[in-house]
Amino acid sequence: MKTIPIDQLICGMFIVNIAQQQAGASLNVKGLIKDPAQIALLKSKGVTAVVIDPAKQQVTSLDDGDDGEFRHARAGTAPTVLSARQSTKKTSMAQELARAEKLYAEAKNLQKRAFRDISNGKTIDVADFRNCADGIIDSVFRNQDALLCMSRIRDKDAYLLEHSVNVSILMSIFAKYLNMEESVIEQLATGALLHDIGKIQVPDAVLNKPGRLTDEEFVEMRKHVEYSRDILQQTEGISAISLDVAANHHERLDGKGYPAGLSGEQISLYSRMIAIVDTYDAITAQRVYKSGQTSVKALKILLADSPHHFDPVLVKQFISAIGMYPPGTLVKLDSEKLALVLENNPGSLTCPIVKVFYHGTKRHYLTPVTLDLTNARCNDAINTAVDALEYKIDLKKFFNQFMLKT
Repeated sequence: MKTIPIDQLICGMFIVNIAQQQAGASLNVKGLIKDPAQIALLKSKGVTAVVIDPAKQQVTSLDDGDDGEFRHARAGTAPTVLSARQSTKKTSMAQELARAEKLYAEAKNLQKRAFRDISNGKTIDVADFRNCADGIIDSVFRNQDALLCMSRIRDKDAYLLEHSVNVSILMSIFAKYLNMEESVIEQLATGALLHDIGKIQVPDAVLNKPGRLTDEEFVEMRKHVEYSRDILQQTEGISAISLDVAANHHERLDGKGYPAGLSGEQISLYSRMIAIVDTYDAITAQRVYKSGQTSVKALKILLADSPHHFDPVLVKQFISAIGMYPPGTLVKLDSEKLALVLENNPGSLTCPIVKVFYHGTKRHYLTPVTLDLTNARCNDAINTAVDALEYKIDLKKFFNQFMLKT
């Protein structure tokens, strides 16, 4: 191990820990330096010296004629990627919910404004969407269950606005679980926010039809992907990754997707991810003309459609990222009581923390009680996920009354 001043730190070096930082700073980082922005961030946080492991250094000098610049060796084997957000202090569900609610509302308003601007012939300001994505990612790193819960409490009349916000939240959680670099997560989250922007150019009679589309209408609906691609190709500042996920979120591994009919290795990792996320959110969505499926049903559909449509490895990783019963899911316990899932227990995907509030058999509300289903003294367990409409429960009203106000 070797201690060096921060000014000697270069891309390709592997940080073991912080050796010295200014008073008041409390960073705890470890990993491979892959971007000069990471070094700048450490300096801005008051780090003055770091401990590196020369054995894990992944930098080799170029030929003498290249002015002493550096090139990176293949970095795929690095055990940890340095992330400022990974050192962010985690918050409780109660602490994060208020911020999550505000973020969610702001993201919906941004979508509404973007749709209006496009309709009026104006261009999109990508910076606004990047800032929105950054806020979502920050919340995810503090406590992902808060925004995940918000994404499940749907407004059946706001699918167009909420869907892209939910996909951005889910993509951020998915990419975080896969330990992707922050810059990549930000581009994925931004692309997800914009992936359905082309729907504003689909005729209202098709877009908002309260029922099954005809073959001709479905052809028109499919064009929204091309519209999104064309809009974003003309948008200044859009990244290649953001454009990729927007243009290819309906492509499928067997080549039966659209609009280009890409298959197999023609579909990037990022587009494979958003295909899973987009489908999951669409299946679970409550709409004016149909009830959403439970999260468990949606996950089973994704598994059943693998490997023909979806990457089976990524589907299983997605399930691990959000849990079998994601926060915001309504479940029935063995006791016949109904509960809202609040938080995942990382060690047990089937035993989350829940808030019990309704008796499914006697059909009446109960005084809300929080239960950790991993607790040995808890004599209850999840029987199944259920639909709130089956019990005539206004889940959004309950959430607002007992979750956001307490």
